[in-house]
Amino acid sequence: MEILVCLEGSASTARAVDVAMALARALPATLVGLAIVDEPDIVAGAATSIGGASFRKQRDAALLEDAHGQAVAWLAAFVARGRAAGISVRALELAGRPAERILEQVPSHDLVMLGRDVNFRFETQETDRYTRDRILRRAGKPVIVVPETPAPAGAAAMIAYDGSPAATRALSSFARCGLARDRDVHVATVDDDGATAFEIATRGCQLLGKLGVRAVPENVVSTESTTRALLARCAALGAGWIVLGGYVPSPLARLVWGSVTHDLLEHTAVPVFLHY
Repeated sequence: MEILVCLEGSASTARAVDVAMALARALPATLVGLAIVDEPDIVAGAATSIGGASFRKQRDAALLEDAHGQAVAWLAAFVARGRAAGISVRALELAGRPAERILEQVPSHDLVMLGRDVNFRFETQETDRYTRDRILRRAGKPVIVVPETPAPAGAAAMIAYDGSPAATRALSSFARCGLARDRDVHVATVDDDGATAFEIATRGCQLLGKLGVRAVPENVVSTESTTRALLARCAALGAGWIVLGGYVPSPLARLVWGSVTHDLLEHTAVPVFLHY
């Protein structure tokens, strides 16, 4: 198994590296660290005066040199840490638009690891939600999004399951890639009717059983929003992982479940495994 770990300087990426190293030892897996130099945005054309063209060229060259230097440093630290831990690691530096370059690499890897607040356009922008969301929508492979906060030590995983194709795909993918191994797995369904929630969660457990994973159904009835209800149950279970179906294509489904995906990503304190 190969895990693509997207590197830049945010605190959430530092946590993503921690999680990747732990997974590499447990599965086991090879880690491929990827750093991007966002050359197109750094040298993007802009109107300048005749006298300003020379200054802009010097500025662009300095930004490119700085971006390359940071990429080299991140990759060197990543490789050194992996080798010191006895983990198989490789380094890859690419230039280009971050989302496109990452998506080009996705088919060659089994999992993608992202910090929640990744910013591959750090030379030109303070934030970069576009790249993260584009990867989540188009990856076609499982993506693990990691927040900057240290996750609870518990190995349990909570699968947020509504019976949809996206949720079923995430559930199956989590089991097949080996991440459910040696974990307490809980399948949680939120519904106003507790019996309905239990029935849907039980179906999710049955699907996991066919894949060799034992799981416990969790029917969640709450006056809170679906996001708050799931996060509260995750905390009560001491779960260190949330598994979730990714962004969904239809406008109606996106209003219901897609918003939950987005809200959970923004507020979770634990890594989220998504498969769109």
